[in-house]
Amino acid sequence: MFINLEVAVINARVYTMEPGLGTKEAVGVADGKIALVGSTREIIALTDAHTKVIDAQGKAVLPGFNDAHSHFSAMGVRESYLDLTTVQSKAEALTQVKEAARLRNKGEWIIGTGWDESKWEDSAEYLTRDELDRAVPDHPVALRRIDGHLWSVNSKALDVLSLPTQAVGYETLDGEPTGVLKEQAGEAVEKALEPGVDEFIAGIERAVRIAHLLGVTSVQDAMVGRKQITAYRKLHASGRLGVRVAVMPTVDHLDEMIGLGLGVGFGDDTLRLGAVKVFADGSIGAGTAALNGTYRDRPHERGVLMWKKEELEAIVRRACENNVQLAVHAIGDRALDQVLDCFAAANADAKVELRHRIEHAEMITAEQIERMKRLGLVASMQPNFTGEWGLPGGMYEQRFGREMLERLNTLRSVVDAGVHLALGSDCMPFSPLYGIHWAVNAPFPQQRLTPGEAITAYTKGSAYATFEEHRKGTIATGQLADLVVLDGDPFVETSDIKDISVQYTIFAGKIVYKRG
Repeated sequence: MFINLEVAVINARVYTMEPGLGTKEAVGVADGKIALVGSTREIIALTDAHTKVIDAQGKAVLPGFNDAHSHFSAMGVRESYLDLTTVQSKAEALTQVKEAARLRNKGEWIIGTGWDESKWEDSAEYLTRDELDRAVPDHPVALRRIDGHLWSVNSKALDVLSLPTQAVGYETLDGEPTGVLKEQAGEAVEKALEPGVDEFIAGIERAVRIAHLLGVTSVQDAMVGRKQITAYRKLHASGRLGVRVAVMPTVDHLDEMIGLGLGVGFGDDTLRLGAVKVFADGSIGAGTAALNGTYRDRPHERGVLMWKKEELEAIVRRACENNVQLAVHAIGDRALDQVLDCFAAANADAKVELRHRIEHAEMITAEQIERMKRLGLVASMQPNFTGEWGLPGGMYEQRFGREMLERLNTLRSVVDAGVHLALGSDCMPFSPLYGIHWAVNAPFPQQRLTPGEAITAYTKGSAYATFEEHRKGTIATGQLADLVVLDGDPFVETSDIKDISVQYTIFAGKIVYKRG
């Protein structure tokens, strides 16, 4: 047998994630695919002077990570916004906004992102119109909360945006706008400030560089519109995309897709159509996740259901009848009840091959997990949420109390029930190893996975969610050559997975990132 290897990774612990194949020493790559997995001696015998040989020195090699729920194109664009992710207080956030205004011409927009009041030292309250007016009176200001379900704006921004005051989430106090805009009102801000195609192209290129740094070779971009899809297509056509992308259009494109006959599997190995994204409720941070009970710290709130039951059921039926996969955002237990009822009523179990998904499923109960299993639904979840907000004393405990805290993000229960699990980040933060760390090191037993289970869910499980498990997500002959070489071993260094770095990222058989 003669194979002209382009890349060879030797002296490694190659975790194939392929049942029956186990762990190997080396892997060889040719023509963008995995040519052979075996011993170092076997792989070395197939190298020549043109082969790029990586000596892993005993370190771990995994399939490239696949983020099952990201906002990849938007994340790249937000890299150019005012970054408020690390501010420690409301005062610091306002100071940074004020400083940004000083560097801009009067009247220019100030758009910021990433703030999280649950981690502030001086306040646990959202930024308000009055506070932003005092800090920046001469510029329109729009600041996106980290979860994307809430914006804070000042008076100038409200004047420019002219938002409908009857929109769900447009908050007022004594008849006056507070500047806090949730859900539909926040979506109107997103739409008004939407970048152009060229901005999305630049943003995606920035995001690709971040992805390579973190070992991500595939992403599922949840909630895209025409401009983002156009940007992706242009990058793909020019050979500059650099990651494999499944685009997940918003539900307002459903009829258009059906009319064009677009459904499951449309596209190629680099750019393909994913599930249609539907929101059933909001977020815990914004107080809009729909609960059967109430928020402990806001007893008057139960969250928001985005659809009447008959409306959501009609969407599910229409998707099932037209070979369209759905990805339904449902965080609260009340939203999950509604979503599962709609899938059951639409006889979605007869369309198991569509692999409909529930995104987040943070408050899912044991009964709801069993219903997911019966309906053949995929659980697309984000273990990084546990590390960010689900530790004792964190925001989730403040919102719900300790008893409920233990029932959030129960990955162990999902896997034990036999539900297909795909893991992603929601870009909070965009880091597979951080997410895998908290899947393995979650505070409560019903949340914890083994390293193998967590990595499988971030590779093969995510590939399953887009019908690609036979092409990627494992390291086996014939699979797409997307690999990550780490500087540590998450199967061994289980308490420090989040501190492991990526040494090399290989995408389509090419080394696209080398550390140092």
